Amino acid sequence: MDAPEALREFLSYVVANLIDHPQQATIAIGTNVNGAVTYRVQLAPEDVRHVIGKNGMTISSIRSLLNTAAEKHGIKISLKVGSSREEDAEVAAAAE
Repeated sequence: MDAPEALREFLSYVVANLIDHPQQATIAIGTNVNGAVTYRVQLAPEDVRHVIGKNGMTISSIRSLLNTAAEKHGIKISLKVGSSREEDAEVAAAAE
């Protein structure tokens, strides 16, 4: 298993244990213009607050763990969390 996929599995495990609707969660992997591996987590709208946490402390901790693991593999990462409704709004805005 390569490093980006191993980090995705770790992220999936952490997120699934924080939310109420793990069956609705998806994690997409891509690469941004800087060459960093991008993880985009899409959740049910009511689950986003669980992953972000109070004052963003939970997502900050998840990012810290992912960045530390990524550094060991010599890669850079980016993590974005949103709801499926936000994704639908982005697609609709892009279509206009």
